[in-house]
Amino acid sequence: MKTRTRLSELLILSFALCCIFAASDLSAAVRRKKIPLAPEPVQISEAFYDKAWRDFQIGNKKEKAEVIKSLRAIVRKSPEEFMAHYYLGIMISQEGSPTQALRHFETALLGFPKSADIHVRMGELLDARNKSDEAIEHYESALALEPGNGKALSRLGMYQLEQGNLKDAREMLTKARQVQPDDPNVLRGLGAVLIDLDSAREAIEILEQALLFDQKHAETHWLLARAYESVQNADKAAEHYETARKLGRRDPEIKELIGYDLARNLEKSGKVEEAIAEYKKEIRKNADPATGYFELGRLYEDMGRYDEAIKSYLQAYNMNKDFSEGIMRSAEIYLKGEDFANAENFLNMLRRDPKFGDQARMELDEIEETKKRLESRKLEMKLMESDNTDADIEATYYELIDRNKEDAEALDGLRRFYEERGYYNQALAVFRKYYKVNPGTAYGKEMTEKELKDKFARDNLALFGTKKEIDPKYSSVSDEELMNLAYNGENDRLREVAIMALLTRKEYKKDRKLIEELMDFYEERGNTSEALKCVTKLKRYGYYTDNEASAKRDQLRGK
Repeated sequence: MKTRTRLSELLILSFALCCIFAASDLSAAVRRKKIPLAPEPVQISEAFYDKAWRDFQIGNKKEKAEVIKSLRAIVRKSPEEFMAHYYLGIMISQEGSPTQALRHFETALLGFPKSADIHVRMGELLDARNKSDEAIEHYESALALEPGNGKALSRLGMYQLEQGNLKDAREMLTKARQVQPDDPNVLRGLGAVLIDLDSAREAIEILEQALLFDQKHAETHWLLARAYESVQNADKAAEHYETARKLGRRDPEIKELIGYDLARNLEKSGKVEEAIAEYKKEIRKNADPATGYFELGRLYEDMGRYDEAIKSYLQAYNMNKDFSEGIMRSAEIYLKGEDFANAENFLNMLRRDPKFGDQARMELDEIEETKKRLESRKLEMKLMESDNTDADIEATYYELIDRNKEDAEALDGLRRFYEERGYYNQALAVFRKYYKVNPGTAYGKEMTEKELKDKFARDNLALFGTKKEIDPKYSSVSDEELMNLAYNGENDRLREVAIMALLTRKEYKKDRKLIEELMDFYEERGNTSEALKCVTKLKRYGYYTDNEASAKRDQLRGK
């Protein structure tokens, strides 16, 4: 039995050998292409990556490069070794190309699709390359995967702040602070949001906490300055603005953020001269000097230094026509001082200004009216002076009427002036103008006109022998009557015309006494031109020497 069994085994063995040899012969007869086998997956332990990361962190530049090289060798052998891609992304982002780092993170993300950390790191790299939109997508993915991710909350909170969504920004940054209570970036961001939400006191507390982590952080001081400014603590605001500027003296962005804020708060804190010095300093280097000049002008104006204020306003306007307010304020300064000429010059600059054009034109019209009123007042005061001559009074009335042809008071005054002196015809002409401006009853008008005409006719009869006015040389009145009127006439016209009539007559033509009487008449009444004509006659007729005539002319002219 055992023998049979043994035989069976031998037969089976022989058959198997035959099959093998037959297969060997067939293979030799028909050659086929060899198919390479897939490489065995590289199995990298967690300890290996821990060591690689440790070596990278403490290594010098050459050693860091060696670590990166070793990881690159791994991904060449095994492209799907995602952990190697992850570490390469981290290391290359610190030591090499951000683009390469992003590619490694993208590959790592295929292996770890639920890694919030990878999304955050990719967001940071994209932010660094100013690709904010793509970065935000990764931060949002990170937050969806890990709602408590502090970095994602912080960045998305800042993004909401940038977009003006202050409530969303506050919510996210508050959550970020709960996760990362000691992160100064989170504290700064939350402080900035609170300032914009008018919660400056709360912002101060948070920003003071941020300052504990970095006393020399310029932006933190700048934010604190803004917060203190919001609560009207100008001293503290100025202090932090000044510190921010010192710390950020090599940072153009900080300088731009501070701008004129330091000067403004120095002014508010009562340090006016320091504020002026700061404005002047900032104007020289600020990209917007016009704003500085305008604000400096306001400061000078508040101090009553009007010349300097106007100069600053003008410089601001010349640099930027948007600062037309300064020109208007300059005009108002001149108006207060009743310097109408300069006020008009500045207002004319604004005639076509879109903001102040209408106001400027109204002010110019008002200036004209004011000037007229002031001049009229001066003229009215002049009429009250005791040393006025008749010529002064007459000229003043006419000047008042020239300024305002409807000045009823001036017209009535001029009428009375002529009537009192016997010039009834002129008084009648002025009365008719007065009546148009200030009409009364028809009966009153008729009576006044009749009275003036009657007086005029009466005096004409006394002077000429007729009720009509004629040339004095045709007067039929006797010499004796004219002589009486010349020296004793009851009004100026009677005296003047009587002398003129006598001087046309042969026996009185060269009468020194009459000529001098007429000269004195004109001199007393301020009619210099007519008085000078009399001097010429006196010299021509030999009554005055050249020196006497010259001296008299000088006297008449007020020399």
